[in-house]
Amino acid sequence: MDTHSAYSHKAKKYSRYRWDYHPEAIQAIFDTTRISSQSSVADIGAGTGKLTKHFVGKVAQVFAVEPNSDMRQVAARKLGSPPSCSVIEGQAEATTLSDSSIDLIAVGQALHWFDPEPTRKEFLRILKPDGWLAALWNWATDYAVIDALWKRLIEEKGLDTSRARQPEGRPVKFYFGGDYFRKWTFPFTTQQTWERFIGALSSFAYAPDEGTPLYENFERAARRVFSSFSSNGLMEVHGVTELYLGQIARP
Repeated sequence: MDTHSAYSHKAKKYSRYRWDYHPEAIQAIFDTTRISSQSSVADIGAGTGKLTKHFVGKVAQVFAVEPNSDMRQVAARKLGSPPSCSVIEGQAEATTLSDSSIDLIAVGQALHWFDPEPTRKEFLRILKPDGWLAALWNWATDYAVIDALWKRLIEEKGLDTSRARQPEGRPVKFYFGGDYFRKWTFPFTTQQTWERFIGALSSFAYAPDEGTPLYENFERAARRVFSSFSSNGLMEVHGVTELYLGQIARP
């Protein structure tokens, strides 16, 4: 899979329907790293700026580094044009940022897409000697719903399983150079309407694009799952924000 184009045509849905990160996870980053109004942050694989926005106005400079043009356009529109925020074309393996210029690298829902060896080398290049790495993911924990989705959204219903297989990544500790990090888990519960449920689901790389031949089957199958687990048009959804935070060990 071309990881740089995996979310082309999905940027608007990604921005609108994907979950935000738990506020306590964001606060833990600030409390632990002590980044301040004098700090510089790089959000690598920034997507639509869902993580970037939490640093805008709180640090001296934040760079939203994203290779996909559709995602960058949405990020630029949502983040606006504050002088302290720059949305730039780049990738984890080649960010275009200056040597030893970054106090904190933040990665939201993207570390598993990166090529590990060159990415770690690039992180070490752009981080200041005492810089930090924060990696975050949102995960659903409603396993009955997940199981039902995978059973129904098989290939003939529009699930492209070749795209559902994410790139082979390294364990998180590879990027830190060992067990030099802390892990937090922040549970959350939210309510989803059908619009938000199908919107979030169709924002994933493996989902067919709206208007394509398989989308109607995909939506029909998803509707059956939603109907099974919802009540009065609402589904209670449970998940967690995972945060890995530490300083990268240098050779």
